[in-house]
Amino acid sequence: MLFSNKVNSLIEEVSRLEIDDDMGLGGSETMECKCGMPLCICVAPSKSTDKPNPPATVAPVVLPQLKSETSAKSKGSTSSSNARSALNPGLDTPQRDYEASGEGLREAIKNGDIAGVKKLLKEGVDANYRDKQGMSVLHLAVLFNQTDIALMLMDHGASLEYKNAQGETPLDCAPATLQYKMREKMKST
Repeated sequence: MLFSNKVNSLIEEVSRLEIDDDMGLGGSETMECKCGMPLCICVAPSKSTDKPNPPATVAPVVLPQLKSETSAKSKGSTSSSNARSALNPGLDTPQRDYEASGEGLREAIKNGDIAGVKKLLKEGVDANYRDKQGMSVLHLAVLFNQTDIALMLMDHGASLEYKNAQGETPLDCAPATLQYKMREKMKST
């Protein structure tokens, strides 16, 4: 009996609350986003009090710089990773320590880790490694549009003849610009 009395009194107390008024949502007031971003997470404005609240601020988002290749390369030049690594010696250091296996090579390719791929190939990992679905690491490199890595795999003997489960060669899967670079490399060797 005592328990039900407490529950009833709590229910009455909650029902008397004017939640909309407490949150500044009552009446014809509408909340407006101050940042203008879709799906914003701005703090809802509170009802005016004695002193005004400072406006909510949104922290800027910093995006990582994308690696871009130089567009005007001479016909006989090497891949742009050499030029980038000369400017930034950190590119010669793998992002992490990968297992010296085909799966480790796949991880380095997925991460776009040129130095990691180079290190694994020097350690003797097979450039023609294929996963359980028959996709070669060269397939993976072209699917991720990793130009430098694809050309490096070709330098290490990666086959352009392997077909994935859909019957496509790495050249079939490559974006047009990468296909062109791969064909040029085939001509030069």
